[in-house]
Amino acid sequence: MTDRGPTPDDEGRGLSLELIAMNVGFVVLVAAIVWGVLSRYVTEEPATWVEEVSSIAFTWVVFIGAAEVHRRGKHVRVDLVTNLFPARLRAGVELAGGLLVALYCFYLAWLGARQVLISNSASTPMLRIPLSVPYVGLTLGFFLMGLRSLQRLARQLRRG
Repeated sequence: MTDRGPTPDDEGRGLSLELIAMNVGFVVLVAAIVWGVLSRYVTEEPATWVEEVSSIAFTWVVFIGAAEVHRRGKHVRVDLVTNLFPARLRAGVELAGGLLVALYCFYLAWLGARQVLISNSASTPMLRIPLSVPYVGLTLGFFLMGLRSLQRLARQLRRG
């Protein structure tokens, strides 16, 4: 078995911004959907705002959840070829890959921030929530993934 650095348990213990935001979004998502079902089948007046709230909460859960998965190191990893490399080459490839992931995540966060600014003037039809709110979830998710990638790189460099 090869040493791949810290295990997911080493990195993923405790509360994090990602975990808290993801769970708040999940509670909002479930509550909105439950209320939508109850209002449709129990009351005479279905809640028309449920779709707006649930789609925004779902966006936050997906992107902040992806950041939490990245923080824990539980993302998909294909290492069929790199496991055949010598240890030094494998470490170099992992560092280069980690740097590329961090740069890509920061680039997507920057694009998301631009979209937040562009879409802030428009709002949803029912609740008048700015359309930038879902893009904030995307932006924050990719920014946090970029930060966690840099943290992982720093740990790898300290270990040598």
